[in-house]
Amino acid sequence: MTADRENLTETAHREALRVVKGCGRKGGMLASATIPGYPQVWARDSMITLLGAVLAGETEIDRSLEASVKLLVQNQSPLGLIPNNVHIRTLRPNFQAYADGGLWLVIGIAAYFRAGGDRDFLKRYYPAVKKTLHWYEYQDVDQTGLVTMTEGSDWQDLFATRGKGLTVNILHYLALKKAAGMAEVLGDEAGAERYRERARNLKRKINRHFWYRGDPSSLLRHLEPSMSTETFSREGFDSLGREHAVPEKRILKGESYYLPYLTFRGFGEWFDSLGNLLAVLSGVAGRERSEKILDLIRKRKVDRPGPVKAIDPPIRPGDPDWRYFYVFDNLNLPHRYHNGGVWPFIGGVYVAALVKMKRLKEARAALESLARLNRKGRKGEWEFNEWLEGETGQPLGMAAQAWSAGMYLYADRAVRERKVPFL
Repeated sequence: MTADRENLTETAHREALRVVKGCGRKGGMLASATIPGYPQVWARDSMITLLGAVLAGETEIDRSLEASVKLLVQNQSPLGLIPNNVHIRTLRPNFQAYADGGLWLVIGIAAYFRAGGDRDFLKRYYPAVKKTLHWYEYQDVDQTGLVTMTEGSDWQDLFATRGKGLTVNILHYLALKKAAGMAEVLGDEAGAERYRERARNLKRKINRHFWYRGDPSSLLRHLEPSMSTETFSREGFDSLGREHAVPEKRILKGESYYLPYLTFRGFGEWFDSLGNLLAVLSGVAGRERSEKILDLIRKRKVDRPGPVKAIDPPIRPGDPDWRYFYVFDNLNLPHRYHNGGVWPFIGGVYVAALVKMKRLKEARAALESLARLNRKGRKGEWEFNEWLEGETGQPLGMAAQAWSAGMYLYADRAVRERKVPFL
């Protein structure tokens, strides 16, 4: 790495720490350090931020992260649902975009324990982990082994992901693995084995039903979880000998990747960057499939103008996944926000995925590209914006975003140590 490159990444590291500290409060980690910003502690934002921020080993940051865990757990519903966010002043919980926050909380608790080794912390919050994962058992509404979510209920809270979402099911797998590790540390061997078995079954289901192998003639298995009859080995016929109607694959026909969601007799077709990259990091994908995912990102320039666009290709008016509310404040027009905008926090996941697959030269280049994205600003340098326009790289959304900064710290550590922290 040249001196200029070292200076860029070192400056980015220092500025990322500044942003994270600016988001920290006694009551928890805010999503943004701007004023007024977001006056809530968000489950997913704070726990994604935690993955990188806890690596700093700074007491002030750690206290804010632990306060986030405490606040979220205190507002867990009687049945085990973790709130989407909790207002830091009124302490009022919100459960609207509910689907993934509890899973990020389990992953965050595991990471916080691994970073500090505090068994008292783990004992204190392990009951909430168990309660959370029990709630997710009930989200397997049709007993197919896959979690079902309502539209717009994960991190893409203004988007058409619905049914059996890829990202939420990958996160469920990761959370089960982490819970098994926590149970083992605490001597709960029976619980550890239950979580391991649930994780093994879920991994098989994800790979069977979500992985599209670049062959439009193999679409039936993506529909199986929504069918009421079993299929014969003869492709296209059910157990009563009836031929199934199968939708046509319209985009990315020759590519191999995990589909973004499965729904009733249908599926999403676009490439979901976060879900696919988490499949790489979690080990769900395996080596061959991981390489195909990373190759697709390079081939289709999903990592341009910086790492990485949330989806590819963007959804346009007239497409099945277009929604009238995408035009609200011009937010989800093509190449914007969830609809193909660049999200630096996902860029951090991308860098880590490259490190995991030993593509170290690519990982260093992606880290530098991520640093340049975070340096951009509308009012000054190093704004660490929430997202950027997918074609021009114009910084948009809220500045001083905690998870943009936290995941830069995570990616930076992965590149420096040539291994992926926690995940």
